[in-house]
Amino acid sequence: MSLPEPSFIDRNPDAITAEIVAQYEQLSGKTLYPAQVERLLIDVIAYRENLVRIGIQEAAKQNLVAYARAPMLDYLGELVGVTRLPAQPAKTALRFTLEAVLAIGLLIPAGTRVEGGDGATIFATDVDVTLPTGQLSVDVAATCEEPGTAGNGWQPGQINSLVDELGDMEVAAANTTVTSTGYDAEDDERLRERIKLAPESFTNAGSRLAYRFHALKAHQSIVDVAVLSPSPGVVHLYPLTATGLPDSNLLALVEATCSAEKVRPLTDRVRALAPSRVDYAIEAQLVLYTQADSRSVQAQALAQAKAYVDGRAGGLGRDIVPSQVIAALQVPGVYQITLSSPALRVLSDSEWAHCTQISITPTGVANG
Repeated sequence: MSLPEPSFIDRNPDAITAEIVAQYEQLSGKTLYPAQVERLLIDVIAYRENLVRIGIQEAAKQNLVAYARAPMLDYLGELVGVTRLPAQPAKTALRFTLEAVLAIGLLIPAGTRVEGGDGATIFATDVDVTLPTGQLSVDVAATCEEPGTAGNGWQPGQINSLVDELGDMEVAAANTTVTSTGYDAEDDERLRERIKLAPESFTNAGSRLAYRFHALKAHQSIVDVAVLSPSPGVVHLYPLTATGLPDSNLLALVEATCSAEKVRPLTDRVRALAPSRVDYAIEAQLVLYTQADSRSVQAQALAQAKAYVDGRAGGLGRDIVPSQVIAALQVPGVYQITLSSPALRVLSDSEWAHCTQISITPTGVANG
């Protein structure tokens, strides 16, 4: 049960004004009326005092995990050993290519930089690599110098301007894979959830929420985790990311994080597995009111359908319920909805609802 927002100080401007007016009248022995100069001055004083009280209220709320924002939320997290996960840089593979083979190998040192077309996004090689004799090209992993999502989404060949010279050789460089895995620093809401879960981590007795806490700590892209135990001593973790199903690298990271000696009980065997994807499509036919604008209503219904889809995709075990889809599509101007799909589908804790298509078609009108 969520608690109501606490009130640390009265912030009723009318009550503040009345209190100041009463005090002035008592001290001066005069009755104040709204148009008097003194009353106008009191209104200004009361307004300023109310602003101060609002500031006091907001400052006091920063002491509560439920309402705190950065940086105060970070300080509250420190009390229970939780720190904000930092931004992660994007990664890619760079290919260095010569026009002709060399008689001796060409060393490409770690930190060799290649720039994107915007003049600001730069990737640097992770390790030393040698372009051997007889070869025209060599590939090497590279990391964006600026952490965060700005380095994501560069298509192959778009990171192609060599910043650092490699002797007097004419060397071309370009990325061979789409840049990805860059993430911004953990946001307040996700950090808040981990702070609330932190007491579960104080024991390594293997509670469900303790495993959830440690799995969320593994990487900020994880938005949900299902913790299941198919048999005694066996723990299966199913992480879900903001973009969908996790890759093998993230699964390995979650498994390593939750298998640490101080995290799991000695007798537990932990495995990180990808959730099962459950595909569905939304296909609906709308009958509109005669006076409704077809394009506008269709656009609103599509936006509502996308919001429903995002809500289902934002966590694990979220059932697909036709009546909820119909309720979402019931925007102003819609007379009747015929839903061809989806059918009712109850998901298990380790299943993820994934919409493959949204089709919303106006099929007629009615006077109502």
